[in-house]
Amino acid sequence: MSEKKYWEPAKAFRPKNERAKVSIWHQSFTPTYEQEEPQMALLLSWHYGRQWMEERDIHRMETKLKIKKEANFIPPNYTSWLEKRRAIKTKQQLIRS
Repeated sequence: MSEKKYWEPAKAFRPKNERAKVSIWHQSFTPTYEQEEPQMALLLSWHYGRQWMEERDIHRMETKLKIKKEANFIPPNYTSWLEKRRAIKTKQQLIRS
């Protein structure tokens, strides 16, 4: 007789593309309980659900920290912005010409 699995946990399917290799958000998250044999008592008591939420929050915080470290923000330069928007000629100069 063959061993047939009647149930197995669902896996997230992410399409493969070039952007997924670069983006931090496309890195998959696998909880630690998937590495062991599932136990029915822990399934019924929602232990795996609580464990998944804790590990998900930790993973989310780590990815946010990585993104913040990698992002280089340019400080705003208001003086150059104002210079670009300053009128070249005033109203009186325009009327005289």
